[in-house]
Amino acid sequence: MMKSKEMTRRLVIGAPLILSAASIALARDLSQLRLIVPFSAGTNTDAMARHLAEAVAPALGDRPVVVNRDGAAGTLAFAELAQRPADDATFLFAAAGPLTVHPHLPREPRIDPADYMPVCQLFEQDLMLVASPRLAVTDVEGLLAAARAAPGTLTIGHYGPASATHLELIGFTRATGINVVAVPYRSHGQLMADLASGALQAAFTTPGSFDPTVIRGLALVSDAPNPDVPTTAAVGHRPTARVFGGLIARSGTSSDVVAVVARAFAAAITDPSFAALTARMGIRPLHAGPEAFARRINEESLRMQALLKTLDLATR
Repeated sequence: MMKSKEMTRRLVIGAPLILSAASIALARDLSQLRLIVPFSAGTNTDAMARHLAEAVAPALGDRPVVVNRDGAAGTLAFAELAQRPADDATFLFAAAGPLTVHPHLPREPRIDPADYMPVCQLFEQDLMLVASPRLAVTDVEGLLAAARAAPGTLTIGHYGPASATHLELIGFTRATGINVVAVPYRSHGQLMADLASGALQAAFTTPGSFDPTVIRGLALVSDAPNPDVPTTAAVGHRPTARVFGGLIARSGTSSDVVAVVARAFAAAITDPSFAALTARMGIRPLHAGPEAFARRINEESLRMQALLKTLDLATR
């Protein structure tokens, strides 16, 4: 088992980010910045990345180029970054799941936290349980009743083995005692299409990533009751996975570049238009610097390692 102190040592950037005159001047040279998004266009992560790319353009001299690298529950983009030398121009805008979950899994591509540099946290998000309009339920209690009436037949989708949505599905079925068919999807678009057609009956996804006039939102995955939205806490289920993320660079990226980029994105998430966008998607803008972001990744990694062992998924 990797010790907490060792994980922190490998993840934390050494010193606090302080903008020098040279760092400020460096912003004029960041016109070729690439922002890799580990999911397809149209997802919440992609929408945030593109909005922030516009917002940081004045500070960085140009709009960063957003590049989508979908696949393997986000890990393909992480693997691509690890295979590149640090070039001071390539950053991931992503949830931290590949750093907290995948190092503990017996699968390729291997993810080594030492290859990555947490730059700053920018968001956190709850998940949501949704249903097909062709499933005759209007709330989470109705879905549980349908699952219990026909054990092992109700289909619930997720975004791949050990993804946040898959872990949430496992936690939900354990907490409620239901037996369902878990259906993995590589594409968000295909999952939504199957929900709309009735080929899939329910799914865990992110709020704001579906059309509520087509797909029925049943409950937010939350620790506590919400006065505005039904939550899974009402049926005894609390979050299994914590979805949070931000900017991540290749280890070895220049501290001056990181300082300028981190400052620009920290300012961008305070923009009212970004707040409006994230509110529609059920996302909370949340800034944390490199050390705090690294600590949170480390803490969640240790929690996920323990959880995966209970599920017989962890390698150690």
